[in-house]
Amino acid sequence: MDKRILQAVEACVKCGICRGVCPVFREEKQEPFVARGHIALFAELIKGNIDFREETSKDYLYKCLLCTTCVEACPNDAPTDMIVEFARYHVIKHHSLPLYKRVMARVMKSRTLMDLAHRTSGLLSGLLFERIENAPREATRVRFTAADSDKMEVLPPVKSGRSFIQKYKTGSLERATVAIFPGCLINYTYTDVGDAFVKILKRLGISFMVPQDQPCCGAPIFASGNLKDAEQLAKRNIELVEKLNVEKVVVLEPTCASFMIHEYERLFMYLEQPEWEKRARKAAEKIIDPVKYLFHFTQIKSKLNQTRLKTTYHDACHLKRTQKVYMEPRELIRAASNFTEMKGADVCCGNGGTFSVDYPELSKKIASRKVKNIVKTDADHLIVGCSACMMQLTAALHREGFDGIKTMHTLELLAMALEV
Repeated sequence: MDKRILQAVEACVKCGICRGVCPVFREEKQEPFVARGHIALFAELIKGNIDFREETSKDYLYKCLLCTTCVEACPNDAPTDMIVEFARYHVIKHHSLPLYKRVMARVMKSRTLMDLAHRTSGLLSGLLFERIENAPREATRVRFTAADSDKMEVLPPVKSGRSFIQKYKTGSLERATVAIFPGCLINYTYTDVGDAFVKILKRLGISFMVPQDQPCCGAPIFASGNLKDAEQLAKRNIELVEKLNVEKVVVLEPTCASFMIHEYERLFMYLEQPEWEKRARKAAEKIIDPVKYLFHFTQIKSKLNQTRLKTTYHDACHLKRTQKVYMEPRELIRAASNFTEMKGADVCCGNGGTFSVDYPELSKKIASRKVKNIVKTDADHLIVGCSACMMQLTAALHREGFDGIKTMHTLELLAMALEV
């Protein structure tokens, strides 16, 4: 085991500050679901005293959003997320993944299968889903449900047209200023967000390319503890970044960007592959969030016009905490709208990828707290820099009857402000 993992365990002094910031502990109020509880459990795991054989004990590791709020708050900089990730890997080595996560990994490793799933769901969308009128954002719900409460489940629209990658087909080695990696949600579902970024680049005269051979980043697979399948995707992405003749690789989804910048290196540390760890660190130097890129490498701020929208902003965990992109979106949003800061803007929305699938009621409770703070700002638009957060908060606003507050991605606001 790498000494850095053991150092992470030893960094925790059991002070309990993590209890006051953890969104899961706020709802569950049980020690195993907070950072120091995770660390204590992992210490027993590596000693061989526990193996998480029982399903309830696995919850102690999987009922974690990996939002890194505890990491940010820790006075000793204990990387709890590292411990949870590695502990999940050990659990998966001894116990199988749930069937749906095994299927998810199989599909995500193949762009052909993902495209096929997208086309199939698009063809069936009219039969299976119905449009929700006047939702905070274009959304659907399942037509046929077993209970009335299920009717409140809000899903993003299933697009039947081309994916973002297919729409902007370019050669993978073509010379351009930036390469765009949309991430799976923007590629297949929130393609409007990707379109907005393309409009911005064209307006600013910046050349771009969209490599057709880019795979999924592998973040959902990695977060489940399935490091071996995540390894395949990480290596393919690193090799692609290495051969691209561009100044920057702009990754539109914060989780994908954070994973490629920070977690690829950790992945190969866990797998004890130092050469790939080094290559991951080098590739990360070229990867950047779109708002950070626009703020630091273009003149977009001077070109923005006021839209007169009343806005507030939610910080995506993997944007604010892991990539440290906090000030840039606020400055641009203020330039483009009438902005009001919300209380707890950087508190996790409760999505957490498959967390919202595995623990839906807990996920909704966490999102409900966020809705209360959004409403207090009197904003008519909630600006979000992450598609997963946008999906989560669109559903939460609709569930609680606040359809008048529209959700919009930061890139969509900026594209609008350039056109006013």
